[in-house]
Amino acid sequence: MRIAKLICGFVVSLAPMLAAGCASAGGSGNVKQLSERATSCLRFYLPYEHLVTARVQALESLGECGGNEVLPWIRHAMNDEAPAVRFAAAMTLGQRGDRTSEANLRKLLGSGQTSDRIAAAGALHLLGDHRASGLLAEYLFDRNDAAARRHAAFVFGRLNEPGAIKILARAMSSKDPGLKANVLESMAILGAKEARATLVANVYNGLGTEETFALTVLGRLRESEYREIFLDKLGSAQHLETKLAAARALGLVGGGQGLELARSSLGFTAAKDEKGDPAANQTFRVRQLAASALGAIGHRDALLALERMMNESDDPRLQIAAAKAILDTLGPKRKKPRIR
Repeated sequence: MRIAKLICGFVVSLAPMLAAGCASAGGSGNVKQLSERATSCLRFYLPYEHLVTARVQALESLGECGGNEVLPWIRHAMNDEAPAVRFAAAMTLGQRGDRTSEANLRKLLGSGQTSDRIAAAGALHLLGDHRASGLLAEYLFDRNDAAARRHAAFVFGRLNEPGAIKILARAMSSKDPGLKANVLESMAILGAKEARATLVANVYNGLGTEETFALTVLGRLRESEYREIFLDKLGSAQHLETKLAAARALGLVGGGQGLELARSSLGFTAAKDEKGDPAANQTFRVRQLAASALGAIGHRDALLALERMMNESDDPRLQIAAAKAILDTLGPKRKKPRIR
């Protein structure tokens, strides 16, 4: 849900289900049926009018897990009324190399909405059209538009252009924590050693949220050199969310040691509100992280629990997280994780 958080802000209360959504009768059945139901769940939420973050999350999940058959649905999402959905759709199509969408991306580039222009410029760059790429640097250093700076920093990290590291580094002096986080993530993705070293330091020296963020980004890199760090935090972290982020990161490098923790955390319920952090929010974050970790680990023993969450959760975002985890687990390139 990175794009949803980036543009919309995080939805802080659990959303009541206004439709049956992903519920289905019966057990998991065979793998093909379960995969089809998970895909149907994601598609159901693409036009879900009650929660923008759910639409973004479903779109991104289909973009990662779906075949070419999902591309028309994602193209259609470029017409969504919400800037966050249009942003996610454009970036997803660029990352998928969808040349059919080029004309619509150019149309989006001509939009007066800044986030549209940034996403379209990034997507067109990924498709080989670099004529508008200079806009990204302009927006990155636009001191009058903090949101545009954050968006541009995010997009730079998805362009597969290591040369952008030097441009991004110039923005690290910003006092905006959101911009600095996006710059750090993008630099790490593009291969900057200094950024990766900073993330490793934050795993051990940061606050709880910084630890989780650092583990999430390092896991995304899928570099086995960080395996021992992930194992260490899985065993030693004080906060459950940090442990689950470590479990997910470990899963992304082929380790399944966090399987039982993640599976049991699908049913977690926070006992009380913390300062500025309602119990409902804590519950959501843990369950969502647990599903994501199980998808990264990819062990089929977790499918029944994930299916139950997909069918029975009263939060669309958790249904989507479970559906994506199911598709991640059943993916054609899934390798059996190492549990010990």
